[in-house]
Amino acid sequence: MATINKREDVLKKIEELYPLLSSDDINIANKLHKLALEWDLKIGITIRSNVKNTKTQYDIQYSIKKPAVRMLFLFKICVTEGNANPTFQAKLKLLSIDIYRPIVEACPDNIKSLITHGKECDVCNASCTKQMIFTLDGVPYNMCTFGGGIFENLSSDEWNLMQNLIFEEYKAHTAV
Repeated sequence: MATINKREDVLKKIEELYPLLSSDDINIANKLHKLALEWDLKIGITIRSNVKNTKTQYDIQYSIKKPAVRMLFLFKICVTEGNANPTFQAKLKLLSIDIYRPIVEACPDNIKSLITHGKECDVCNASCTKQMIFTLDGVPYNMCTFGGGIFENLSSDEWNLMQNLIFEEYKAHTAV
């Protein structure tokens, strides 16, 4: 496992990775990347290689710097040797859903399902600092921040909804 944190090295690696994505995926990746630069988010990349199946996973993490550093969203790009189409996923860390609940409740059921899909938090990791505690459509959730919130294979409208959720989370966190 390797990590890239130096901003110019991160930006160079992103320039190499994003063109590998499908046109739909590259559009959302570029849109959110531009927003991240505009918001001056901290960007880091973790690279995991699996020699057995010649797969390399790039985790591009976008984090809010203030008032405290915390991940806002993450892109997972998995490149498999010999496969021209890498997989693309976005993981959202929506810790403030209750603040913008009406916006989330107005989302289609499949988006709400992606947000609530995952396991209940049982503090499985000693470094866990936050659970996703929220109420959606009258149902209380106490979600593990390491699971759930993974978006992939969405339509352009659904990616736009995801982008709106990231914006609402950003506003909620930076207003503190």
